[in-house]
Amino acid sequence: MEPSTTSVIIDQDGSADVRQPLYLTVYGALRDELHNGHWSIGSSLPSEAALSERFRVSRITTRHALRLLEAEGYIQKAQARRPVVIATSPARKDGWFIESIADIVAMVGDAQLHIQSWRKESSAADAKGFGLPISAPLHCLRGILYRDGKPYARSIIYFPPAIGSRLSRRVFDDAIVFRVVQRELGISIDDVRLTVWAELASEDDARDLQCRAGAALLVTQLHYRDASGTLIEIAYGRALASERRLSTRLIASPRSP
Repeated sequence: MEPSTTSVIIDQDGSADVRQPLYLTVYGALRDELHNGHWSIGSSLPSEAALSERFRVSRITTRHALRLLEAEGYIQKAQARRPVVIATSPARKDGWFIESIADIVAMVGDAQLHIQSWRKESSAADAKGFGLPISAPLHCLRGILYRDGKPYARSIIYFPPAIGSRLSRRVFDDAIVFRVVQRELGISIDDVRLTVWAELASEDDARDLQCRAGAALLVTQLHYRDASGTLIEIAYGRALASERRLSTRLIASPRSP
């Protein structure tokens, strides 16, 4: 089972249940050592086996921590070789390059998910997207994504009844929610469609993102489908446009069908 990102669940009484997954502990310790100069640029980190033994965690936990360090530009990994340090401070990103599901995972990175609600809601457009009557209630997960202690995106995710009825609030212990679906239901995500547009921040956006109403937002919509083409999840991200930039690659010549 792949380790999950941090989840902070806010109960109805306002209390928070905070769980720190092991891979973030390993990631944080290695990142701090890099910041403090324990590892110099060009040096090699210990092997996955050595790090796993040091932190008393599984190899997959260590591997996930190293992937996050690589995504943030600290290290470079190569097959059958130990990771090499290429930076001791996070690389500046002009934008997130999105070409695969792995890029989506890297974009979320070490974000923390603060769950606001898990309930049935109506959304005519999304019900239609699932091939349901527009009045059909959908299971909806609402939350805020935090990074470095600051909110940076609102997350609104809809599931059809056939999927949502098999999930519960307590299982959402990963900021990358489609991994929860894969883990809990054994569903493999085979196709993802990304749509991006601009909107102005609503009052809800202003409250949750600590910005002014009317500020420019970049809205992302992700449609996740399984191998049979069935739409499993519709996920929306609402983030300040000044802090979010996405890029992808276009193909000059069309592929053969």
